[in-house]
Amino acid sequence: MQRLLKLKKALKSSVLATSVENFKAIKSATGKYRPMTAFEIQILEKNGNNCDDWSKVLVEPDFDPNRIFRSSFMGDVRLPKFFGTLLLPGDISVATGIYDCMVHNCIIENALIYKVSTLSNVLVRSSAVVQNVGTLVSSGKINYMVGSSINVGNEMGGREVLVFPELTTELVDLQLFHKAEQSVQDSFTEMLSTYRSELALPFGIVGKGAVVSNTNIIRNSWIGAHSRIEGAAKIRNSIIMSSLEESSHVYDSVILENTNVQMGVKVHTGAEVQSSVLMSRCKVGCKAIVKSSIIAPCCHIEEGEVNSSYMGPMTQMHHHSLLIAALWPEGCGNLGYGANVGSNHTGRMPDQEVMPGQGMFFGLGVNIKFPSNFRESPFTLIASGLTTLPQRLKFPFSLIHAGDPQLVGVAPRLNEIVPGWNYAKNTYALDRNAYKYAIRGKGIVPSTFYSIYNPETARLVFDAYNRLQVSKVKDVYTKSDIDGLGENFLRERVRQNAIKTYGEYLERYVLDLMLTLVEGDESLSKQSPRELRKLLGDTNKEIARVVTLPETMDDLIKRYRQLDKEWFDSVSHGLDRDNERGRKIFDDYDSAHPVDKGFVEWEKARFEESVKRLNAIVKNLA
Repeated sequence: MQRLLKLKKALKSSVLATSVENFKAIKSATGKYRPMTAFEIQILEKNGNNCDDWSKVLVEPDFDPNRIFRSSFMGDVRLPKFFGTLLLPGDISVATGIYDCMVHNCIIENALIYKVSTLSNVLVRSSAVVQNVGTLVSSGKINYMVGSSINVGNEMGGREVLVFPELTTELVDLQLFHKAEQSVQDSFTEMLSTYRSELALPFGIVGKGAVVSNTNIIRNSWIGAHSRIEGAAKIRNSIIMSSLEESSHVYDSVILENTNVQMGVKVHTGAEVQSSVLMSRCKVGCKAIVKSSIIAPCCHIEEGEVNSSYMGPMTQMHHHSLLIAALWPEGCGNLGYGANVGSNHTGRMPDQEVMPGQGMFFGLGVNIKFPSNFRESPFTLIASGLTTLPQRLKFPFSLIHAGDPQLVGVAPRLNEIVPGWNYAKNTYALDRNAYKYAIRGKGIVPSTFYSIYNPETARLVFDAYNRLQVSKVKDVYTKSDIDGLGENFLRERVRQNAIKTYGEYLERYVLDLMLTLVEGDESLSKQSPRELRKLLGDTNKEIARVVTLPETMDDLIKRYRQLDKEWFDSVSHGLDRDNERGRKIFDDYDSAHPVDKGFVEWEKARFEESVKRLNAIVKNLA
């Protein structure tokens, strides 16, 4: 039922449905047009224009025939008054009108159409510019993939997602991970089928203020308002949603087929996107390939290949790398150069998949063998050059690096795991990622989504913390000793450190929850932390039991100040450590590596905001 409510909400606010109603109104408004006079036809023919039947070309009152030159007209054509000028690319001001074109069955508002070989069955809205285009045509009812399915994960099927242009991450998650009853699924399909029928048009559309230039083929497509299409190679059966505030750009040899592009997207420089959905503010460029995939908001893909995958928000791959058959709903991850997250073919069918965890980093040249499930290991790092075996890993903030083939009692194929390493030793990277996400996701992805202190991560850390409590101490552990280690081994000293690290994480998480309770209700400031624990939810109560709670609220605030200061110092130390190492290697390191002022100021502001928060609570305690 939740799935149906989410779909109804998305369709009710549909910009495209409103645009379809506008189109129908424009097409039916025949009363605003009139036949041309003999004198107007004479001027048109004098200007090098021709038409087999001028009676089928209707115009608005005050039509100016001197705005049309060297063009051919066929079928039913509606022309506007034409007035003013518009800018071609290169800021060349040209009077609106039609120049050197072949126009068939089109409705044209006050726009500039210049050197278009074939313009057929298209509505061109006011202020649009269509210049130096091969064919911009439509035929039949266009469905824009509404109600079509995309197979993500298992390439053989089984994880189909029904898509439409305004698809949301919530609706993707509900379809992938919350299988509905057949009656609900049937209703969902029926709603999309109805929407598909309402959206289907016998016309293509070039929206208000859009610019389409130097492009070879555009067929059966919807070009949104204020979008810019420049130098694209081919656009077929696609919707490019756009607005004045969130303009979408497609340029430089791009191929776009059977794809839904949402607001503020950029596809550029030889990218190829087929049978996919690109959500708001995605960037796909530099010969990247995206096929049969759903790319969530604010992802950046360059030079890599994504196939049959669901890539969660703000994930990035800026170098030659591969992501195939991946379900990555929480996103916020990164793939290094040469990362091969796609060892799907094992001599049999391509029916395996991978589930990365939130914030995972796949290092340079890694090979991730399928099937693999890292979803319970958010913010984990796979070290460069590593090959990982099929496994299920359940330890957040881990480092996976090469094992020791000489280690007695451990299979040489196993890698070594360091649970909690990213939290204990890599704080600079975690906070710098949060800084990047805050900028990239502003207005779309809330900070709670990518916070490392979210409830789901805390639950996973708590689970890992408990599984590390062994009954029999050994020098080295494998998955037969500790569940969730996957195809990796764990040393005893590393286990001890991991328990300490996870304990500190849980302590900070619980103390923050209690501070939030006090902020929401000042009367709670008189209660002790032990009393506050009773007000937490069931899962958080269990987590709080493994945390040593301060005796008083004053002690709680002091402890939280200490933890936050240690974190801030650790982040600063990580930056200083990188700089110190660089100075030892390069004499001109400082002049060639300016300080990242944006991040430094952001981290300082984050810490200062935490101090203000605590001071405000202390003031209320007085």
